[in-house]
Amino acid sequence: MWRYIAKRLLQTVPVVLGSTLLIYAMVFLQPGDPIVALFGEKPISDAARAQLTAQYNLDQPFLIQWLLFLKGALVGDFGISYSGQPVSDLIGRALPITFQLAVMALIFEAILGVVAGFYAGLRRGRIFDSTMLVVSLVVIAVPIFVLGFMMQLIFGIQLQWVPPTVGSNTSFTNMILPALVLGLVSFAYVLRLTRTSVIENLTADHVRTARAHGVPDGMVNRRHVLRNSMIPVVTFLGADLGALMAGAVVTEGIFNINGIGNLAYQAILRGENPTVVSVVTVMVIIYVVTSLAVDLLYAALDPRIRYA
Repeated sequence: MWRYIAKRLLQTVPVVLGSTLLIYAMVFLQPGDPIVALFGEKPISDAARAQLTAQYNLDQPFLIQWLLFLKGALVGDFGISYSGQPVSDLIGRALPITFQLAVMALIFEAILGVVAGFYAGLRRGRIFDSTMLVVSLVVIAVPIFVLGFMMQLIFGIQLQWVPPTVGSNTSFTNMILPALVLGLVSFAYVLRLTRTSVIENLTADHVRTARAHGVPDGMVNRRHVLRNSMIPVVTFLGADLGALMAGAVVTEGIFNINGIGNLAYQAILRGENPTVVSVVTVMVIIYVVTSLAVDLLYAALDPRIRYA
């Protein structure tokens, strides 16, 4: 097991290096002068330009800039933003908020998606199954920003069940509606994935053998059908945690949440390249960690999978 973990961790090194190099190139090689973007229409003195150019290593070749960024990132130092604040502090304040939002969305989509997909698979072709398929198709087809504004209007403004915006108050009650919006699309995919997997496992040999030996249907469905059906679902959910955190830009914008997505969006608007690259690097690391955790969960879900 430990050998497998060490091997996987070594495999993630080129993934992290390659992704950060690509993002760094896309951000820093784009046309435009970041110093001019920082000052806007204000005049820039030669002394101020020279100081900022040296401070942010803009006078160095591209590869040297990237290597200096990696050197600082290894010790948790992502540099200084153009606004003069440490990027690590900005990420440290925004990341827990987005993590809370993503975990709430993940719990919502996992519980409701698995339960609805499980019963839809058991009742294939019936009213409940057809209804869930239609609902999931509608949720997938409608853009997330449309769903967000609709739910904000209905539940936040008209019915006033929850606050329409979050702001600085990130309590559980205030985050319920944004978490539901963020997890809606993934809920539809989890539902369909669970339903398909359940239908496949219902006709498996071990399920027919268990029924032939007189095992009750409820036990067969829980121990043999549901457990084996969870393997592709866990794969999706593990990768989706990183996707939820990285894709929370729209949801955080709609509900005014000061999370990592909103931080990246504002940094892009202001042209703060160090902040953008640092946020993406953190998201890549989260993807890598969640992927490794999903692989290790396979052994617990399926006894046939073992890591020597």
